[in-house]
Amino acid sequence: MLAPLGVLLAMAVLVGVAFGIHDAVAKLSMEDVNPSALSLATLLAGLPLLAVFLPAAGGLRLTPLSAALFVAAGVVNFALGRTTMYAATSALTASGASVMTASSAVFSVAIGAAMGEAVTWNVALGVTAIVVAVYLASGWSAGSGLTARGLGLGLATGLAIATSVAIIKLGDLEGGSPGLGVIIAYLSGVMALSPRFREAVRVLKSRSRPVMTMGVSAAAGQLMRYLALTALGVEVVTPLQNIRPIAATFLLFWLGSGSKRPAARHWAAAAAAFVGVALVSGLIR
Repeated sequence: MLAPLGVLLAMAVLVGVAFGIHDAVAKLSMEDVNPSALSLATLLAGLPLLAVFLPAAGGLRLTPLSAALFVAAGVVNFALGRTTMYAATSALTASGASVMTASSAVFSVAIGAAMGEAVTWNVALGVTAIVVAVYLASGWSAGSGLTARGLGLGLATGLAIATSVAIIKLGDLEGGSPGLGVIIAYLSGVMALSPRFREAVRVLKSRSRPVMTMGVSAAAGQLMRYLALTALGVEVVTPLQNIRPIAATFLLFWLGSGSKRPAARHWAAAAAAFVGVALVSGLIR
């Protein structure tokens, strides 16, 4: 039985809130941790939540090809994308890394265009807004090696997210259950990062509260996104979940200090990212 529309819409919004919490905690508490070890630690922290809820919600359909695609998606999204995001979090000020995740919409448009999809005016305007958001969030200027590095890492994160989403969609088309696919992707990310296992366990023990907060909030975001997508279109869920940078910016404004507290440009970047994704996804026409 489907949940009421209002509940599903709220769930889509809470996806962005959950990921925003994850991003804010990463900036506030985990900048000094090795990104790969932190990725593995948060995957391990969030895996039990997904293991309990997702398979039951989406069935257990799987084919050999879909399984291989889900494994590839996990390596790209979690082993690579999450690691580059944590590295970008250290290299960028305030909510910059969270804004950078919106660049995945730009890469998705590019992938679609390469496959022959038309680029409409609202999509072009949305891409422009996201590019502006990325520039504002990076704080890049000539000769600024730190933020230029953060810009590169942030864009790599967006590319990894867009690529993994495309792979997950292919896995779904090839007969796999998306819910089970997320579990497989998580496990493949864990396996890819397994050389950092001992270090990740140390991080889990020494920083248990922030790591558990990040891992559970990210897993909850994955779960709510999947459940929302079972009844709402991608064009609705995608922009609503992209209040992520706005949520992260607000939390950093509330809890942060010094360079971790967002400036005016970070608020502008978060708003531009949301509008850009809404245009690209078709929520704003």
